[in-house]
Amino acid sequence: MQDKKKKETLQIVISLNIILVIAEITAGIFSGSMALVADAFHNLGDVLALFISLVAIIYGAKEATGTMTFGYIKAEMMAAFVNSLFLIITMLFILFESINRFFEPHAIDAPIVIVAALIALLVNGYSTYLLSRANIEHHHEGEEHHHDHGHKDLNITSAYLHMLGDAVISLSVAIGGVVIYFFNIVSIDTVLSIIFSIYIIKETFPILKNSFFALMDSSGSIDVKKIEDTILQKQMICSVHDLHIYTPNSKEVYGSAHIVLCENLSLEAIEALLEEIRTDLAKIGIKHFIIQPETQKYSTGDSSCQRH
Repeated sequence: MQDKKKKETLQIVISLNIILVIAEITAGIFSGSMALVADAFHNLGDVLALFISLVAIIYGAKEATGTMTFGYIKAEMMAAFVNSLFLIITMLFILFESINRFFEPHAIDAPIVIVAALIALLVNGYSTYLLSRANIEHHHEGEEHHHDHGHKDLNITSAYLHMLGDAVISLSVAIGGVVIYFFNIVSIDTVLSIIFSIYIIKETFPILKNSFFALMDSSGSIDVKKIEDTILQKQMICSVHDLHIYTPNSKEVYGSAHIVLCENLSLEAIEALLEEIRTDLAKIGIKHFIIQPETQKYSTGDSSCQRH
């Protein structure tokens, strides 16, 4: 039921922002405001981000198949990489055009800028409210889902922050329009578009970087040494090798490792040991971990994986 509410909220917000992007680009072209165009492309990037959230919710419910054995677990990171790359390239273009306009100012129709920015402020403000309400509703779910709130709500929280940022930028554009109208300081539009472009690039680059490394199966910010130490706490384990950690999406951490046992154990004892290790790893956020137990024959001699 909650997923249905989130999908409906995202669909409304996406529809509103698609209309807003078209209106802002049109108003930006007719008014000559690069700040308005920059804000429009920022909103377009957020529409794509909202669409990712919607797709993630829809595909997240799909089961793995014979050909998609992991399901669509990397769809979020793939889309995040493409969208953030597109947004950065777009903002670099806007930045280049804005710098050119700084030296060759164009006339700007301030009233169009003010009206368009105020409409954008209303749309972004309403979108922020809807997403905030979706957040609150999510946190009132039954207790059986309480443990996963921080993960399941990540897409909605991210979308909420995007819309909140858009509302602040729209307010700034409106203020810039007022300054142009009353004081005829046309350069304020160029200055604002440069500031917005740099800010958006700065905020988007970490997403591009993190999604790229996630697609390359990087462990990201996960402390691999802590995971190794957690495994080596068990007295029956002499060493660990071929330890791999990767983050297929923003919510989950997967991993695998080979463990060398200090002595020969029965199958039942090995199973009990593996269950203990997986329980310990789950406490630090790793819920999918493949472990291959081995005898001393497979000890690598790698000091970084030896018990100290």
